Amino acid sequence: MKRMICLLCCGLLLTGCSSTNTQKIDDLISAQEQSSDSASEVPKPTVDVPDAVNGEYDVDLTTLDSNMVYAQVYDMVFGETDYNGKLVRAKGNFDYYQDPQTQKEYFAVLISDATACCAQGIEFVLEGDHTYPEDYPELGSEIVIHGTFNTYEDETGAYVQLKDAVLE
Repeated sequence: MKRMICLLCCGLLLTGCSSTNTQKIDDLISAQEQSSDSASEVPKPTVDVPDAVNGEYDVDLTTLDSNMVYAQVYDMVFGETDYNGKLVRAKGNFDYYQDPQTQKEYFAVLISDATACCAQGIEFVLEGDHTYPEDYPELGSEIVIHGTFNTYEDETGAYVQLKDAVLE
């Protein structure tokens, strides 16, 4: 008799949970799917690069902390925002490179991230005629420079630079 009661209880438990009205569960699943779809559609951020006003810089990298400045420079070099023609001010370490094949000289300000493990450089071309090393700072020294942001291409790729740059 005890066995029979146990079997009946088990049968009732199994059939009691098998309701054919699953509309509430379906509605809940549908609502969760819709909210996860809208959460995955993150709008692309837009960067507004304002025009210079009263001699101020369009982009002043010297006022940003080390994480933000690295992110900003990365966007300037690899991002989709158009900085061409904007007046940019930057602080970092001076670097120099001369191409052994063409003898062309390149000058850059290297901007590091917060941990100083990564650096992104922006090439610059000083305003006027200058000779290296006489008219340039010591390699690795900290510099502040400003100039007009420009992109250009040569036979090896696309690059960015600050043209008509001035060392402060």
